[in-house]
Amino acid sequence: MQDEDVVQATRQAVASLAATLDPQSDAVIGTSRGLEAIIDRQYLTEISRFPWYAVISRGHIYAVTDVRGQRISLQRLTYQLANPSLTFEEVKHVSFINKISFDCRLANLTDRIGRQAVMRNRRSKRATSSKYKGVIASLRPDGTTTWRTQIKADLLGTMAIGSYPDETQAAQVYDAAAFLLFGGSALYNFPGLVPHPDTLAHVAHHIARRKHWLRTRARKVSNGGEAAASS
Repeated sequence: MQDEDVVQATRQAVASLAATLDPQSDAVIGTSRGLEAIIDRQYLTEISRFPWYAVISRGHIYAVTDVRGQRISLQRLTYQLANPSLTFEEVKHVSFINKISFDCRLANLTDRIGRQAVMRNRRSKRATSSKYKGVIASLRPDGTTTWRTQIKADLLGTMAIGSYPDETQAAQVYDAAAFLLFGGSALYNFPGLVPHPDTLAHVAHHIARRKHWLRTRARKVSNGGEAAASS
């Protein structure tokens, strides 16, 4: 993704949140590239002491500043302000629940340290038939290619999320599943982009069906065990 695309996607994501902001508790601060970041009003005075810059690295965009000669992201500063007993060295793995990196309100931040989902879902993509994580190419009987999407979660196992004629579409479906299952701790195919609501609804339906199937199977196993014990 080009830098301007990342900037535009971030601008649109923040704009979509603008109507939901509560002026009593929320505030915005300006950064470079003409972007604004959303913060908690209670931290506005402290955060406004610093100039903020929109920096893009490896497809991710963050608001950063310099604090005593150390580059610090806005999410790290916010998290540290809320947890003053922690040092910046201890606050290195803060991510975003809604995956919008310029929504730095404390309620949107999560400390990823120690979360099992991180170790599982932050692995680099292994060698598969697709350039995207969670996407596998399949050959149809007529010789055309379809793209299968799957994801692994602790409580769901490895779950298939359908087949799609377009590789990018399949990757977007994976990102929606990762968003719903792992939030900010996921490794996305398209970092910085919030999945489309229609795609999220489509994936949520698959997840609900998977959970229903697992519950049904567990009941059958349990009932079978009870029947065997009573015979």
